[in-house]
Amino acid sequence: MKTILVATDFSPSSKNAISYSARLAMETGAKLILFHATHIPVVSDNFFDMGISLEELQTSDREEMEKVNVWLHQKFGSSLKLEKQVKIGFTVELIRAMVEKKQVDLVVMGISHTDTLSRVLFGSTSSSAAGNLNCPVLIIPEKVKYRPFSKLAFAFDQRHIPTGTGLHIVRNLVKLFEAKVHYVHVMDSPMKDKDDSSLRPVFKFFADKNPTIHYLQSIPGQTVAILNDWVRRYKASVLVMVSREHNIFWRIFNERTTKKMAFETRVPLLVIPETTRT
Repeated sequence: MKTILVATDFSPSSKNAISYSARLAMETGAKLILFHATHIPVVSDNFFDMGISLEELQTSDREEMEKVNVWLHQKFGSSLKLEKQVKIGFTVELIRAMVEKKQVDLVVMGISHTDTLSRVLFGSTSSSAAGNLNCPVLIIPEKVKYRPFSKLAFAFDQRHIPTGTGLHIVRNLVKLFEAKVHYVHVMDSPMKDKDDSSLRPVFKFFADKNPTIHYLQSIPGQTVAILNDWVRRYKASVLVMVSREHNIFWRIFNERTTKKMAFETRVPLLVIPETTRT
């Protein structure tokens, strides 16, 4: 992993994500890109708030970014490889462009459990990015502090899992931290076979010769709670999921359910895209 991008809106939850990503960058030897999007001040589709100019907003954002830069260097020292970016536009679109331009391996975003405005704005941005970027997205709950990835909960369905860009990052983290991977499947039928065929390429990719697989029984509307309860009981360091279209795991990372998972989890949430960088 060479480059990590962390997005910030200068809120406490995003500052926590910055601290987390800085420690991860130092552990992996990656460069950290500190990124903020200055939004055009739109109150509604038909009204622009002209009380403050876009130039003033960007100047203010750059000043805030410099404060974060100083704080990071005071906390982590000059050994942290850091780049700052403040751009005008919409967060997800700008991050997508940065991922391609800078060959970003991992995007980190914070999310707040208590701040209503952050939940509506930055929270939805985090979940939107998780399903729409061509690299993994790591969502950090507001009170989660950095700790090595000693135990990964890998949520899977029974469809093929591409061993592309996203799984390369997971494999590297598993090797770096000598982590144990637990494969977790929430079955939607009590009669469904306990089929691990979709995981066999992953076992080989991870060189996992003694995989541990857990099959959990689903309850309608309770998939998020079931996964979160398993993660809590087994003390997993991170929950890993593959974003897909048209199945339960993609629906988890979409709109209201996305926010529910992101806001309720007490561990980092690593979302792996089905597509890979070309």
